Amino acid sequence: MKTIEIKLLRIVRALRLLILLMLLMLSEISYAKDHNLLLEGLDGKHHALSEYVGKGKWAVVNVWATACPHCRRELFDLASFYDKHHEKDAIVIGLTLDLETFEIPDKKHVSIFAATYLVDYPLLLVSGQLASKVIGRAVNTVPATFFYNPEGRLVYEFNGELTMQILEDIINNKKTNTLHKGTKKHNSFSL
Repeated sequence: MKTIEIKLLRIVRALRLLILLMLLMLSEISYAKDHNLLLEGLDGKHHALSEYVGKGKWAVVNVWATACPHCRRELFDLASFYDKHHEKDAIVIGLTLDLETFEIPDKKHVSIFAATYLVDYPLLLVSGQLASKVIGRAVNTVPATFFYNPEGRLVYEFNGELTMQILEDIINNKKTNTLHKGTKKHNSFSL
C-alpha cells in the first residue's frame, strides 16, 4: 500500500511541476507583433511603428508613464539621445500609458507633461495591451525599452531606467543577430 502512495505522491508532484512550467510559459507568450497598428500621437495624427522601425536607423521604443518616477528621470537622457542621433543614426519613440491602469492615458495631460519636460521625440498613446501588440512581446513593466536595429529587427530589450551611457553602449555594441535582455534592478514598475 505504501508503494502505491509513494508513486501517487510522485505523480502529483510531477503534475504540479508541469502545471507550474505551463503557467510560466504562458506568462512569456510572445505576442504577434503588429508594427502597422495605428496609434494616436500627440500631434493629433495616427501613426504606426512601421513608420519608424526598419528605416535604416536604430529605433529606440520606450514604453513609459508620466506618473512613473523612473520614467521621468530617464526623459532627459532619452531626449538628449534623440537630439544627438535623430538626424544621423537613431530615433526615439515613446509609447505612453497610464501607470495605474496600464490603459491609454489622457492626451491633454501627456501633452502638458511633454511640454514641461521638453520631450520633442514622437509620443504615441497606448495601453499595456496595445504596446504588447505593437512590440510583439508582453509589456508588463515601465519603463521598458526595445531597441530595433536599422533593418528593423528587435535586438535588445531593457527593463528599468535608462541613462545616456546605457543608450550609447547598446547602439554602439551593434549586436544585431540575437535578442539581448538587460535590467536595471529596482528601477521599474510592474503590473
